Amino acid sequence: MTIHLSQIKEPTESASTVEKFKAQKTLYSVMLVVLFSCAGIALPYPVLAPIFLNEISPLTTFADLPGKISLGIILAIYPLGVILGSSVLGAASGLYGRKKTLLITLVLTIIGYVLSALAVVAESFLMFIFARFITGIFSGNISIAKAIAVDLSPTLDKTHTFNLVNATGYIGWLLGPLAGGLLAVYGLDAVFYLAAIALVIALLSVTFFLQADASELNQSNVKFSQLFSKQNSFALLANTKIRRIFLIYLLATLGLNAYYEFYPVWLVENFNFTSLNIGYITVVLTLCMTITSVFFVKKLKLIMGLKFGAIFGMVLMAVLFSLHLLLTETNVWPVYAITGIAIAIFNGLLPVYISEQYADIEQGQLMGLITTTFSVANVLMALIGSALALLGAHWAILFGAILLIIASVDFHFSQEDIR
Repeated sequence: MTIHLSQIKEPTESASTVEKFKAQKTLYSVMLVVLFSCAGIALPYPVLAPIFLNEISPLTTFADLPGKISLGIILAIYPLGVILGSSVLGAASGLYGRKKTLLITLVLTIIGYVLSALAVVAESFLMFIFARFITGIFSGNISIAKAIAVDLSPTLDKTHTFNLVNATGYIGWLLGPLAGGLLAVYGLDAVFYLAAIALVIALLSVTFFLQADASELNQSNVKFSQLFSKQNSFALLANTKIRRIFLIYLLATLGLNAYYEFYPVWLVENFNFTSLNIGYITVVLTLCMTITSVFFVKKLKLIMGLKFGAIFGMVLMAVLFSLHLLLTETNVWPVYAITGIAIAIFNGLLPVYISEQYADIEQGQLMGLITTTFSVANVLMALIGSALALLGAHWAILFGAILLIIASVDFHFSQEDIR
């Protein structure tokens, strides 16, 4: 009998090991996509402002628009594309297959970056806008990558995989601007070409290492046109419960974006930080976010649970944002390090809570709504925060703190705990 049990156990353990190895390969492939996608998104940011504010060319003086207005249009068109793309692409991946949809969108994103480079060479403002919009639409494929990460559960822990993907994104946002700044001497077109090359590497990784999923092997009977009318991520908001949690998520991400978008302005206003100093403090912030995501968020979940862990992250962010009234040039550094920890806790637990609470919803569509909501918050806070920042950047950041407190209170009373 003992021998018989041993014989049964061995292939079971072997099968489990094989499944885990396949899941890890998939995860690493997805992380590479997120790394290069986020780096590609962030690459042009350090280069665009100096060009549009300091250089005179057909690209920067289209229709005699002031440089700041032209720059504003360029910066706004990309997240608008992400809003449109992420609302559809996550759902599409659930219908037509994660791998197939991710491959197609990666190819189209690469084309978008190449078109951006060609528009810069041709000095065509309209072509540049079109290229950035197209790139934004298909960069919404990050929602597919996140859906793949949560699909790996229960073979791999969902909180751990989601936070590894988050950490990879943080690294991309850190490396992108650094690479963009170094490439600035070669021209803006070189920056976009590098972004395209990076995504070619991600494309090859997905091609060879990502497994085809079940929906990829079956023909979907949903027409492509229905993605925009019935299957887009916004369609989920017809569900009252989902609408409530995403209102909370919108308020929280508005608060977070108030900090993201206006802390550089606040640092300049109060301490005359140079671009280099802002870069250094951003490195501190991002490193703390990355380390926390990889090593500590999963442990916090085990201690506090998803709900109270997410509330802790939101309240901690609100407190730290409120401290901007008291910060000095010396203590701003450790406070921003702790802020990175708080942001990682929020980003690592609230989306996982939403995924767990609504596990019966197609995860690609759900992750698409999460990505779309964050992008909507990004655009809205750019408009609202700019008005508040006219009175001082600290007012925009304090407004963000208030929104986070409202979101955390609503979350506490309206949502059940998950362990």
